[in-house]
Amino acid sequence: MAVKPVLSRRGRIWLISPLGNLNRGLGRLRGWLLLLLGMGLLWLLQQHASLTQVAAGIAIFLFGMFFLEQGFSQLASLRWRRGLRSWTATLPHAFGLGLLSTVLTQSSALVGLLTLSFLSARMIDFVASIGILAGASLGTTSGGWLIAAWGLKINIGHYALPLLVLGMLLISMPRWGTRGLGQIISGTGFLFLGIDYIRLGFTSLSDLIQLQQLAVSGWQGIVLYALLGALVTLVLQSSHAALLLLMAALSTGQISYDNALALLLGVNVGATGPVLMGALNSSVEGQRLAFLDLGFKSITALLCLGLFYPFRWGADLLADLLAIPEAYLTLRIALCHTLYNLLAISWILPLRYVLAAQLPLWWPDNGKLKQASQARYLDRVVAAHPATAEQALLREVMHLLHQCQDVTARGMLGLSRQTMLRHTNPHTMGLGEDLPSMAELYQQRVKPLFGEIIRFAALCKASMSAEQVARIDELVSIARSLTEAVRLERQLQTNLVTMLTSEDELLLTRYRGLQRRILLFQQALQDLAQVCGNSLQIDSRLNEITVRIEMESRHDREDIEWLIRSDKLDAMTAATLMNDIQTLRRLQKQQIKAIRQLFVEICQQREWTLQQFLTWLAKEEQMTPS
Repeated sequence: MAVKPVLSRRGRIWLISPLGNLNRGLGRLRGWLLLLLGMGLLWLLQQHASLTQVAAGIAIFLFGMFFLEQGFSQLASLRWRRGLRSWTATLPHAFGLGLLSTVLTQSSALVGLLTLSFLSARMIDFVASIGILAGASLGTTSGGWLIAAWGLKINIGHYALPLLVLGMLLISMPRWGTRGLGQIISGTGFLFLGIDYIRLGFTSLSDLIQLQQLAVSGWQGIVLYALLGALVTLVLQSSHAALLLLMAALSTGQISYDNALALLLGVNVGATGPVLMGALNSSVEGQRLAFLDLGFKSITALLCLGLFYPFRWGADLLADLLAIPEAYLTLRIALCHTLYNLLAISWILPLRYVLAAQLPLWWPDNGKLKQASQARYLDRVVAAHPATAEQALLREVMHLLHQCQDVTARGMLGLSRQTMLRHTNPHTMGLGEDLPSMAELYQQRVKPLFGEIIRFAALCKASMSAEQVARIDELVSIARSLTEAVRLERQLQTNLVTMLTSEDELLLTRYRGLQRRILLFQQALQDLAQVCGNSLQIDSRLNEITVRIEMESRHDREDIEWLIRSDKLDAMTAATLMNDIQTLRRLQKQQIKAIRQLFVEICQQREWTLQQFLTWLAKEEQMTPS
């Protein structure tokens, strides 16, 4: 397709294609359609005050959910990272964490998205994430019970304003944790206010519109209302908001009990929408989890629809046993909601290990076939939550370290990374002469990955505290040092390749020596973990390596001066050799700086022992190809 260059007013050149024009045209069309839809909605709301009240209640309720999610997300970033693996080590722990988190946050979407981000950052395994989602599915039923028992029966609007005042006072305080608590309290106030608006709106709406006249009986109505429930939940992006509308309509007699039950089944399927949307920008494991969430809820909903009347009969029988009167229809719907989720998790939990083993076969990780320069742990879902963003960025920096080591091994030594780091006799092993271009390796393997790290850091810092931003900046600094070292190796390789094919035995020996020095230096850095017992010993060992580098540099200078005095080197060749030696010294110092920040400063700041960090690195080493 033809591409036409266009010069902008600022002198920049933009490449314009017919496909780009089509995309912009569709974007403008969508904008006009949304504008017309919004104007039509405003006109409709102005015709009926009760509709305006219901719509305002929905908006306030969703705003309260947003505040709750933001508040709990901030607190999660402060509390959840430590001990997360121990909290999810067993099924009861993982299930309890999902259940308790959803009951507290009243948002299965938030818990689902956090689980996606934890899984993408590899802070939890796939089996634990299934347990958390199962607990969240049961925990989300608590919202239905609260709405049915109190939300539509008492005037909770009176409690909304004091909560809003208290929450806003806490939000105005500078401490990060206090702001999160303030958002939670304010969110609860907005939820109460939204529920009260919707309750009053449906009470007034019953005098204006008789929705029961639109009821559809039989299987046609059951299927129709189930689809409607899923659609409404997908549009609102909140199962609690859809459940609130359902119960408000049922309590005012606007819909029948059968229609409400069919709506409920659709709401449960539509509740997977936020997790599915988040999985679009998540890792493959996150996408598998979202697919599993949709699958087990959809299959359970289809079973309940197929056995609709037996399901209703069983729920009514249990309601009678629990002494829930027939007139309390909203409580019976809340009971049906709980029964549905119990059925869903009753078959998904026993199959969790089978599904964890089979899903990679059904949904293969095509990312393993991607270029090594592509980020493995960074996606928008992880960036949205400070609790996982820092951990994922640290893992990606380690991925960059492995890539830089691989580029050094191949481009400077003609070896594989594993051979460079673990050969038992580095002083006598043969080194390659036909070296691949470091410039190409840098452009293909290192620079794109460094760019992804910078981009991710910019995205995740928007929702972080000053302390978290400082830690992110430190990780970016480590990545910059590693990238700068490879860039310097690119400069050094230019003369190295030339001199390795030189017939001048003196220059060949000197540049072979530089190659050998690179090999020994890389092995010395790799052996730090084995010879040192803690981060302070690593820091001391790095200081020793730095002193040795300075001594080698002084010896090289004296050697070159002696060769010049002996007329064995001309001025131009001596200058080239001296510059290359200084380049090697600079790149070694960049790598030492990065390793010191990784093994010393990060461990001290995060209160990790060296053994904890090394255990984590060993797992990463197994997942990183040589």
